[in-house]
Amino acid sequence: MRASFHGRLALSVVAFVMVCVAVAPIPALAGELVVTNDEWQTTNVGFSQTPAGSTQFALNVAAWFSGSPNSGNFLVYSTNFSLDPAQATTLNATIQGAGYSWVSYTSIPGFTFNLATLMGFDGVFLALPPQGENSVLTDYVNAGGNVYIADGTGVGGPASEAAAWNPFLNAFGLQFDGSTYNGIAGNIPIENPFDHPVLNGVTSLYQNNGNSISYFGSNPNALIIDSFQNQGLYAVYESPTGVPEPGTLALPGIGLIGFLWLAWRRAFSSGKNRRVLIQRSWLLALVLVGVLIGPVSALAGTIDLGFIAFDNLI
Repeated sequence: MRASFHGRLALSVVAFVMVCVAVAPIPALAGELVVTNDEWQTTNVGFSQTPAGSTQFALNVAAWFSGSPNSGNFLVYSTNFSLDPAQATTLNATIQGAGYSWVSYTSIPGFTFNLATLMGFDGVFLALPPQGENSVLTDYVNAGGNVYIADGTGVGGPASEAAAWNPFLNAFGLQFDGSTYNGIAGNIPIENPFDHPVLNGVTSLYQNNGNSISYFGSNPNALIIDSFQNQGLYAVYESPTGVPEPGTLALPGIGLIGFLWLAWRRAFSSGKNRRVLIQRSWLLALVLVGVLIGPVSALAGTIDLGFIAFDNLI
């Protein structure tokens, strides 16, 4: 009988550990944004003005989106001279020379701007014209896609440009200022106060009169990573990671409750010291709370305390 109980106990421990591992926090699906106030940084002129800065900036964005320094598949949904491979030839050579794919939508037969199409790419790069559908872009980011948007193109004026992108950016805590262009031009020093990877190693970037970036609401995952003269020039949205689904979090809790029930049943039926049982139970209760708020952080403590308690229960 005792051996049988120990066998059941061992299986319970193994099952519980497997559940905890299975529901360990994993990176959330939602993707990332890079937003720039102006488009000139990646033009041929921009590369000639700040060659080291523009090169490093382009490669930083590509690596951040793809998670690789030399592999990724990017879509250019723009005919703007700052992104279009046929016009932004230095950018095209830089990205492809590093090992990435850099494809214009105009070169894809029967191209359709929808979620299914965008999901085939590690990132989508946009600057007017044309405008990508905001709802599709939102769905793409929420599904794990990455988006780069450059504003300040002069297409339609500052209000029109801001209105084109803000419905999308607002969903991620950012917005363009549509009241006026910011008048910031020249080789602008980059401070990178948050040491963000998108701007690491970048000391200056050329620009010529963009739409400043500001926060919309209070999204904790949006961040203006560089400013000049109190004007937001570069911003990112980075999805939270390590957040399991609420339903998934319940699984280890249910498993631990069953684990505790088995222990109580055995202890009471065998007449074990109930005072010891009560003393140990509060520890396991704390572990249960830990499991519900963070499975991985509680896993080691759960196993350790579980065996301590069962040493006193059986």
